[in-house]
Amino acid sequence: MTRAHARTIGLALAVAAILCLVPAGPARAANRNFTLYGEAATGWGATNTTIASPGPTLLVAPGDNVTLTLNSTDGSNHNWFVDYNNDSNDGGTEPNSPNFRDGQIQWNFTADQAGTFTYRCKFHPADMKGLIVISNGTSPPGTPSGTNVGLIVGLVLVVVVIIAVLFYLATRKRKGESPPRPS
Repeated sequence: MTRAHARTIGLALAVAAILCLVPAGPARAANRNFTLYGEAATGWGATNTTIASPGPTLLVAPGDNVTLTLNSTDGSNHNWFVDYNNDSNDGGTEPNSPNFRDGQIQWNFTADQAGTFTYRCKFHPADMKGLIVISNGTSPPGTPSGTNVGLIVGLVLVVVVIIAVLFYLATRKRKGESPPRPS
């Protein structure tokens, strides 16, 4: 192999190493769907037979689109909200569903604050509550995550350059040409 070929392979490896250091960027947001059943005296449940207080813990990542299917099982007014400041009141910046009773509604919001928070019913905050964890480290399986694109591109580039150099050398050898001499 000539010095020119060695330099070409060295350059390809250097470019690949630099590309490997390029961050992949943020993880893509996922769509998370949860069904909750609410009862004033008992709490929240994932089914109408598992209602308890606290209700089920909801695990999502920042930026996820969270869709809730909310069911009232007792005919009482309910309103689901994330209590970011833990004051048991639905504040203006806290995700807050429409009121519902005697049936089911579907409502969605974007998980925009990382942390562990209490979700509550506006009308029954002491009895109807549970936890929502908004964290990259606790997202449920299947959450799309960033892929190190730089690593993949770099490895592909290295393989392509090595194959091209080997093909070039093999072609010259078949033609009976000697590789060019360095100057």
